[in-house]
Amino acid sequence: MRIGIYNRWLATLGGGEKYSLTIAEYLSQRHHVEVLSHRTVSKEQAAERLNLNLSRVKFLTLSDRPALEMTPITTEYDFFVNASYMDFFPSYAPFSANVVYFPAKLGPETFRRRQGKTRLREWLRLPQVMISTQAFDLERGSLDWVSDTDLKLRLPSRAAAYSVQFDLRACAPAVTQATVMLNGLTVEQVKFSGVDQPQTCRIQVPAIVGKKFHELLVIPEDQENQFDGQPRLAISHLSLGTPTYWLYQHLLARNLMRLNVRLEFSPPGAAVLDYLDTYNAIWSISEYSRSWIERYWNRPSEILYPPVDVESFNVGEKCPQILSVGRFFAGQHNKKHKFMIAAFKHMVDRGLTGWKLHLAGGTTPGEEHQAYLADLFKQAHRYPIEIHPDIHFPELLDLYAATSIYWHACGYGENYQREPEKFEHFGITTVEAMAAGCVPVVIAKGGQPEIVQHGKNGFLWNNAKELEESTQRLMRDIDLRQALSQQAVKDSRNYSKEAFFNRLDELLKQIGA
Repeated sequence: MRIGIYNRWLATLGGGEKYSLTIAEYLSQRHHVEVLSHRTVSKEQAAERLNLNLSRVKFLTLSDRPALEMTPITTEYDFFVNASYMDFFPSYAPFSANVVYFPAKLGPETFRRRQGKTRLREWLRLPQVMISTQAFDLERGSLDWVSDTDLKLRLPSRAAAYSVQFDLRACAPAVTQATVMLNGLTVEQVKFSGVDQPQTCRIQVPAIVGKKFHELLVIPEDQENQFDGQPRLAISHLSLGTPTYWLYQHLLARNLMRLNVRLEFSPPGAAVLDYLDTYNAIWSISEYSRSWIERYWNRPSEILYPPVDVESFNVGEKCPQILSVGRFFAGQHNKKHKFMIAAFKHMVDRGLTGWKLHLAGGTTPGEEHQAYLADLFKQAHRYPIEIHPDIHFPELLDLYAATSIYWHACGYGENYQREPEKFEHFGITTVEAMAAGCVPVVIAKGGQPEIVQHGKNGFLWNNAKELEESTQRLMRDIDLRQALSQQAVKDSRNYSKEAFFNRLDELLKQIGA
């Protein structure tokens, strides 16, 4: 059987990518498996980083295209898996499954909201990027729109002239210059001094009446003329010299990349449910996600929990310490490090001694995120709190092994009904901690209650008081801590790769593949 697995975001090699590549690893044992994406990814690097055996998997790089243009490709496979976040298109393969990490809110409310976004775009006179996103260039702390061919933007029309400014950079050595055209007329020639060397462009957009938008086109000039799906051009730091765009940048979208994407690029979604119905099955990553798929889409789904490398974790000699693992970044969807620091400081101020709090995770480029991390160090000053930015995995394993209690607070203080996406959809780090014998004390929201059974393998909490009380109970009662730790290790095996493979077999039998 020929199997295709699609993931637009493969190059990020994150949790969703490990999920889809683990499917590929398993199915490649008996079938011909091809992983499809739009940027070249080293199979060897992916295998090493995600701890997978991909020797029998083939990676294919496609030219970038809107999601709907993926539909004809589905006919080339006997079984097609769409594992790409927020990419909706029909599948015409004999068998197919759509992996949903968390659903977008659709239905009448969604379309009213979409109309609202359109009105907001028109009122703020925002530009629109007419390509699909290929990359978020986090090293620059900004959003890059990347294309393998031309870059096309729609600019708002106004009764007064204004300027538009942006940075262009070549993504390939063969691209030495680019032509910038406005409404079909060449307005600038940009020469590049090398790969990833940005050139700032500033263009005057004339006043116009009776037309909704201007069309800006950036055409790369490739000496080799090999447009093979590889990134050629990137545009970033897009800015319009209008009062409304200044308002948008400074009051609405500053450091909010999700808002930038949603307003400046909006894929078609009116027929999303029709597209989903062409798949034999929807696979969700947790009961939490499954329940919201039912609520938002009125569609059933089957749970395939994410695979966790529980075998990589060992139970060491436990120390009087608490650990929380999660990336350091600013914004409402962060891992609530400030809340946890405040809770631990409160315990120390009330007499707790001999215990430490450890916060570990990767860092995020950008001034806002670096300021957030600096503030964490400031708040932790003079308390037994250690922060481990960009910790290496072997060190993290040692930290897990020596930790007695694990904290997780993602979603605390957020509105559960209005913004369910801000809570942990599953909780991979919680499973990792359990595999290392840490007793989880985690928020009773999102996917966490599926993993942690209160009083059996850990504790759940709803507020700061419950967090502190459960933690202090474990600190005082060593026998309880050891009993819960042993059960946590045992229960973590429910999310092993072996369990993932067994469940995958069940789901394939259900659809007859």
